[in-house]
Amino acid sequence: MSTVSEIEEPDQRSGIISTGLALFSMFFGAGNLVFPLLVGQEAGSHTPWALMGLSLSAVGFPLLGLVAMMFYGGNLRLFLARLGKMPAFILLFILQVSMGPLGCMPRLITLMHASLKPYFPELTLLVFSILAAAIIFALTVRPQKVVDLLGVILTPLLLLTLAILIVVGLIDAPAIQPSVAGASHHFMEGVKGGYQTMDLLGSLLFATVVMPHLARGLSRLSPDQSKKLLRNRIIGASAIATVLLMATYMGLCWISAHHGWTLPAGLLPEEKLHAIAVKILGPFGGAIASTAVILACLTTAISLATVFSDYLRVDVFQKKTGSVLPLALTLGGTAAVANLGFTGIVRFMGPLLEILYPGIIVLCLLNIAHHYYQVKPLRVPVFIALAVAAISFCIS
Repeated sequence: MSTVSEIEEPDQRSGIISTGLALFSMFFGAGNLVFPLLVGQEAGSHTPWALMGLSLSAVGFPLLGLVAMMFYGGNLRLFLARLGKMPAFILLFILQVSMGPLGCMPRLITLMHASLKPYFPELTLLVFSILAAAIIFALTVRPQKVVDLLGVILTPLLLLTLAILIVVGLIDAPAIQPSVAGASHHFMEGVKGGYQTMDLLGSLLFATVVMPHLARGLSRLSPDQSKKLLRNRIIGASAIATVLLMATYMGLCWISAHHGWTLPAGLLPEEKLHAIAVKILGPFGGAIASTAVILACLTTAISLATVFSDYLRVDVFQKKTGSVLPLALTLGGTAAVANLGFTGIVRFMGPLLEILYPGIIVLCLLNIAHHYYQVKPLRVPVFIALAVAAISFCIS
């Protein structure tokens, strides 16, 4: 029987690196490009406080979700099971549609369209949404290749384009404007901006893709060895994704804090990155920004399409169909909702996220506590967290 030390060879370490890159690319989508820019522009001189809030909700909470899912082997149904059959079913449905064709996925398409519109002004959102759905379908139809495609090919290109934009943008940048609001205000705005990235919800779904990938080759080990090595791989991949997320958020917040106040008034949220890039690098900068946006959105869309279509295949169609029909339905619905536009999608997703996040956080913490300390209470604390969040939103 192979030992852990025999398995943990250079090719295994490179697999952890590629999976960490893939995990970063899964997280880093439309909201991760837009909301750090909005947070940084508003925060100005209080950008460090805003970054603290953003880091908590857009980095810390997703990491919490990955750790919690690790103890359940990446099985989301098992993770939700202690809530009870019906609450678990409802929450799973909300998670899936929020990250899938009613929320995150159409938002990705609208941002890709906004990044290309300056170069193709005649390209309508309706036509582009259909084209984008077809491209995503072609890249997702073989789901077993998704993690390798993301980690080895697309993510390094994404990181290169973002690095060029951020580094050049911080050289000889204009001064940051003083902020009128206090530090605590911008901290909370950073937290809310992190909610809008939807990465805590994404961490629960992406774990279902990444953990089986990391478990490859462990079947010949003993159960204890397999569990130990799988956790080491998950922690390593999660650490890589976390560092990259934090670095990109810091870079985007700071270039927006320096350059955002110089932009023309009335820009839509999805247009700000392109406008900043053109200001920093000229027309070439616009091309860099468009490349970054398309890569970021495409990588995340591939991951989400894989997860939601599998949900349809297993839970809705009861495995009575192949993967093609669920994937086609997923992307067809996504293309239709995308025509609401980025702002329209954010408008109806914002309240849901503010209510849902506290309950998911409590669920993650109590599931971890249950694993380590056999803590049994779960349903009442989660439902209380959801109720308090709903009441707070209604009276705010």
